[in-house]
Amino acid sequence: MNDNLKAYGAHVSSVETGQRKPKGRGHERRDEILGAAARLFVEHGFESVSTRRIADALGISQTTLYVYFPTKDAILEALCERCFTHLVQVFDTVVQGVGDPIDKLRRLMRAYVDFGLKHSDEYRITFMLSHSHPKDKYKNLSLRPELQPQGIQCFLKMQDQVALLGQLGDLKHEPEVVAQCLWAAGHGLVALLITLPDFPWIDREELIEKVIEIQFEGLLQSSAVAKA
Repeated sequence: MNDNLKAYGAHVSSVETGQRKPKGRGHERRDEILGAAARLFVEHGFESVSTRRIADALGISQTTLYVYFPTKDAILEALCERCFTHLVQVFDTVVQGVGDPIDKLRRLMRAYVDFGLKHSDEYRITFMLSHSHPKDKYKNLSLRPELQPQGIQCFLKMQDQVALLGQLGDLKHEPEVVAQCLWAAGHGLVALLITLPDFPWIDREELIEKVIEIQFEGLLQSSAVAKA
């Protein structure tokens, strides 16, 4: 479990203590519920954790928990939105910084990988649980970016940088194809490093840089790769 979640749920010393916590402020209680749920989802799996178990871990009643989250799915959705919000902020920092489109795209990919590895528990919950992605969540990508779910906003920020390269004639394929390939490569790398930490990987820094380099070589024109 990463440091963020440890700190986030540090107040939970044991499960089912049988003790009731005093009523806290609304936002504090909400954060406590999210922290305990995240810890339990990672340790025991989403399916195995009930709202009663989350409430017991916090020393509150199930009724109190329902004041903030009516269902376990609502808790999961809030956890995902929080993770996506953080990632959008990371992407915004890159996009608003200095650099040409190729440099920004490379840094976006690296920022995505670094974010996933630094926040591995949140990443598991947000990107690696099927329950986190309802079938109809991404059905309308034609909506304006600000009307899209936070997760789609992350992808669209990457796709926008790819589209700028397309306008310069630097792509071998359509922007949507390139953006999805980059996203898939980044996710695959993060997921493998999280789930198979004992695999005899080469040096992690070298692995990450080579994966990004290979993507650029395959998706960008040679002249663009030379500039990267």
